[in-house]
Amino acid sequence: MNLLIKESPLQVGLNAAILLRLLYFRLLISTTIRDGHKWVYRTYEEWKNEEYPFWYVGTINRAVLGLEDKGYIIAASSYNRMKMDKTTRYRIFYKKLQY
Repeated sequence: MNLLIKESPLQVGLNAAILLRLLYFRLLISTTIRDGHKWVYRTYEEWKNEEYPFWYVGTINRAVLGLEDKGYIIAASSYNRMKMDKTTRYRIFYKKLQY
């Protein structure tokens, strides 16, 4: 029996990995579907208040932007009906995670 994982690990950092895992869980239970994909919508303040009260908003911002920059998540605000609505929706780009 081989206990080593053959895939290379994601190089995203601890905070980003924690956020990505929670996003994965939230997407499993999400009912928001746009363009055939499930989406989760949260502001950085909501992530902090509801999920990560021990993090600063800036920590969440850096984790999300880092995941976006590396292509692991996709953020979109184009689904908002009103232009003043700045809600951002997030989803995981699963093709990037496949080896």
